[in-house]
Amino acid sequence: TTIMSLPTHSIKEEEEDIHENNNNKATILSSALNLSNTIVGAGMLGLPGAFAGTGYLTGTILLFLSCYFSTQGLMLLSRSAVKANVYPSSFYTVAHAAVPQYTILIDAAVSLKCFGVATGYLITVGDCMVEAFALLLSTYENDDSTLHPMLVSRKTWVTFALLAVLPVSFFHQFHKLKFASATALIFVFGLTAGIVAYAHHLLGDPCAGSQEECRGIIESVTTVPTTISKLPIFIFAFTCQQNIFPVVNELQNRTMPRLDHTVAIATLFALAVFYIVSIEGYATFGSNVKGDILLNYPENKVVTVMRICIAFMLTLHYPLQLDPSRRCILSLMGEVKRRWGRRTIEEEGEDFDTSECLNLVSDKASYAAVQVTAADVDTNHSKEAKEEKKSSNSIADDDSISFYIVTYIFLLSSYILAMVVTDLGVILALVGATGSTLVSYVLPGLIYVKLFREDELWTYWKMMAFVQLILGCILMPVALYFVLRGASAH
Repeated sequence: TTIMSLPTHSIKEEEEDIHENNNNKATILSSALNLSNTIVGAGMLGLPGAFAGTGYLTGTILLFLSCYFSTQGLMLLSRSAVKANVYPSSFYTVAHAAVPQYTILIDAAVSLKCFGVATGYLITVGDCMVEAFALLLSTYENDDSTLHPMLVSRKTWVTFALLAVLPVSFFHQFHKLKFASATALIFVFGLTAGIVAYAHHLLGDPCAGSQEECRGIIESVTTVPTTISKLPIFIFAFTCQQNIFPVVNELQNRTMPRLDHTVAIATLFALAVFYIVSIEGYATFGSNVKGDILLNYPENKVVTVMRICIAFMLTLHYPLQLDPSRRCILSLMGEVKRRWGRRTIEEEGEDFDTSECLNLVSDKASYAAVQVTAADVDTNHSKEAKEEKKSSNSIADDDSISFYIVTYIFLLSSYILAMVVTDLGVILALVGATGSTLVSYVLPGLIYVKLFREDELWTYWKMMAFVQLILGCILMPVALYFVLRGASAH
């Protein structure tokens, strides 16, 4: 209820329709589905362990605060996209309007973070399916067929995961992933139901066959250092800010209230799932809950099904990381083309006395340099129109080619990395500590403050943007410290 009470009337744009075109086919439900599925991933399995480090009272407070600030960051970015008034909006276009000197770094950071998360998904899918089939095929240990070793090879399942995501990896519009997101929800509910059922002994004793003490103590609060060390887990759990811009671009009848409702539905749903998993998992195992709660459960067919649910869920979540990373990479490519085109014009201008103009065609946020002489403008309007249409078609073709090239390179690079690396470990943790905090806290606050610097100083959203920015600047070094300390401890 705290999140829903955020004021939605503090800027003028809130009551006005936002730029819209015929491609706006996304509903509030489909947009909320995609956003919530970006949030709800494998990280939910680490939240019970975070509660073990903080206690259930402190953990609940941190979970709700993380949800609040994530919601606020999404709303700040949606308002910034409206203020920038650039279509289609992206991290690049909005950041360029606010802090043009840092746009390339921002796009690079977002694309790298999403690539790391997507690769981590493939690695986790491989591990989950190997463990699942190792148990399912345990009665066939003496089987000499080639099928048995193939089914317990992580490379087999990483390959299957890649093949499974191919059909949903080439959608140009974000809202078309709604069916994949809806399917992923089935596995989210199945996993959550399994954790709740074990907590209430509906599926048997969760400590059955355990060789060590299964249940630890349950505390409401713990020590300050231990609590702070778990803080990054809560922060990273709600990271989905990179996908707010496709929602702004594609939502039907777009107004700020409709965008706010979409954000609130997505984050509140994720909060509900996270809280149930956290509190039920912590109540089951107490302080002995592990970083991945599934490691606490007995090795049986029920837990095997839960692992398969995770594998399918992450496979369907993969495109939700691919899409924003691809958008950022295409923006970077567009910027390179634009700068190269500008340099070419300047070089040619030294030898030829013609008047050129840079025609920016932004259907796919791409650029085309079209040279027009003064004589053409005066005497050959029809010829110019034909040339411009031909140029636009060429740009669209180039965009389509770039789209597929970037997609294939992303898929292939992610696949190769997942095949040769079994644990990204500290690298992913470092990317998460910097990338997630940057995307969730620093950028929403910074971009809003810069874009609305001419407005009244102490509006609600201006104040909260400063809070978001300051928090991000504090949390990033804190998160890095604990990641590096944990790495040195191992």
